[in-house]
Amino acid sequence: MLLLTPITLSADRDSPVRHFVERSYRTRLFFMALGVISIASVLYQNAAHALVWGLLVANACVWPPLARALALRSADPVTAETRNLLIDSAMGGVWIVLMQFNLLPSVLIALVLAIDKIKVGSWQLLMRSLVVQLAACVLVAAIHGLAFAPQTTMLNIAASLPLLVGYPLAMSLSAHALRQTVREQNRRLARIDPAEPSGI
Repeated sequence: MLLLTPITLSADRDSPVRHFVERSYRTRLFFMALGVISIASVLYQNAAHALVWGLLVANACVWPPLARALALRSADPVTAETRNLLIDSAMGGVWIVLMQFNLLPSVLIALVLAIDKIKVGSWQLLMRSLVVQLAACVLVAAIHGLAFAPQTTMLNIAASLPLLVGYPLAMSLSAHALRQTVREQNRRLARIDPAEPSGI
């Protein structure tokens, strides 16, 4: 029902807060689109239960738009989106356990989630996310059972390549676009005030 009703925005369409939520949504969607391939390869070879497959579909398809809607509906979108980022890390911990600590996909997911927190610019958020991720690992291991199979097959390697290559490339393009925006803003400032530098 939440996704079917119109979203009442707590922030203006062009506000930095709105841009933060939308940027997080695009990053989450991109990460899940690539990450689900890597996770699915492990679930397939481990003959995972149908409920686990259902959780993967929900995490990849339902969670990104739901997280965006929750943030945009909130009276404090930044706090709500920060909470969403912590849930992302918790789900990363869930998948690491359900993949039985398969080495490459597990390390890759943990690394990408850590980079995502650093990108937001908060080391405190990174530390909180690591604590949440570890807690999720312990909880799921206690409920589901702890199985340890770190061997990474060629199937897992091939399935991890889209995330391994695509995510750093996307982050590099995003950083380049941001740099170009800053340069353009500096040029505009220089036209207004010649004393301002025209580039960085």
